[in-house]
Amino acid sequence: MKLQMKPTQARLQAETISSHPDFDRGPRKAVLILVATTALFFVLLFAWMSFAALDISVNAQGAVIPSSRVQQIQSMEGGILQALQAREGMQVKKGDVLATVQNLQFNAEQGEAQQGLWGAQAALVRLDAEARNTAPAFPVELEKNAPDLVREQRTLWQTRRQERETSLETLARQLAQRQQELAEARARHQAIGEAIGPAREALAIEEKLAAANAGARADLLAAQQRYTSQKGELETTRIAIGRIQAAVAEAQARLSETRARFLAETSKERNEAELRAAQIAEQLTGRNDKVARRELRAPMDGVVNRLLITTVGGVVKAGETIMEVVPAEDRLLINARVKPSDIAFLKPGQEARIRISAYDSSIFGTLPGKVLRVGADAIADPERKESFFEVLIESRQNYLGDASEHLGISPGMAADASIQTGKRTMMEYMLKPIVKTLDKSLRER
Repeated sequence: MKLQMKPTQARLQAETISSHPDFDRGPRKAVLILVATTALFFVLLFAWMSFAALDISVNAQGAVIPSSRVQQIQSMEGGILQALQAREGMQVKKGDVLATVQNLQFNAEQGEAQQGLWGAQAALVRLDAEARNTAPAFPVELEKNAPDLVREQRTLWQTRRQERETSLETLARQLAQRQQELAEARARHQAIGEAIGPAREALAIEEKLAAANAGARADLLAAQQRYTSQKGELETTRIAIGRIQAAVAEAQARLSETRARFLAETSKERNEAELRAAQIAEQLTGRNDKVARRELRAPMDGVVNRLLITTVGGVVKAGETIMEVVPAEDRLLINARVKPSDIAFLKPGQEARIRISAYDSSIFGTLPGKVLRVGADAIADPERKESFFEVLIESRQNYLGDASEHLGISPGMAADASIQTGKRTMMEYMLKPIVKTLDKSLRER
């Protein structure tokens, strides 16, 4: 059985609820708070849109290009491709051996020049020893590299020393013999000089006796003969002494001349050997360069782009390109295209953000860049039937990712760049289409 209120009770209850002040104030307050919050939100939104600055950017599409020209690896002299160490796409460092080209003729010429240089050096050591009259002291390295040449020069030194000593000893003996003869002649001259005095006195006595008719004539003649003989011998020895002195001087001159001739010949040979060594060393430098160039090395850090010759054992012509290396430097260059309608506000020095198409920019990020050059004139693209301006953008970072993992960027990769040309507020951005429309409409007829 349902309970039903009496009409009088229901009316009294409704009057009580409507007359209570709290029942009407609660909903009204909530509405006011909602309105105030909404108004504050729009005020803050309007303020943010009026003052918050957003970048104005121009989009450009292009590709990564090498910062320097692609290097062509060539063999200057040519030869046989002995080894090919490089592979397409391989990262190389400056100085890495990329290929080896063998030339047997250059190797033979290098060996010949090296032997000639060692021979000249060994001759210099031998000639220096001859000039000092000492035994030659050949360097250990020379004895190790060219033992036959050292042995030959040592034998030659011994032969020449023996010949020189024999010649000098012969001349020295001749000089000693002449000096002995001179000494004997001087001794004889002195003895005769000492004996001629008594003979002169004896002759004087005999002459006095003969004048007084007291002496025998035979004694006078004997005294005269003895004195005359000794006087003649004295003159003869004097002349002999002069002749022997001349012979001694001649022997001394021959000995000195022979010594001087040996020294002069040694000095001349040394100068010739020194000149020959210098000439051969110069030739050897050139031939060493030729042999060293058989190893084709990377001129810089980079990537092997393509191999033009791959047949090991094949003939390589002089100056023929074997491979190409794309430089990999610290900076990155982007050659981008910009529409003519966007070129007006572009200038060198503007900042840019670069996205590499091969890597997801939302995961791997972008690269900071700067405009280096803006093309002065538009370039026509006949395939797309449109024109564009070339813009060169540089980035000092040549990789994506963090320090622990570098994601390399190679020339030829597609890239997009956003070039910052200025700033504007969100309000200006939203009002721009309206302002443009009004500007056009107000000027229409």
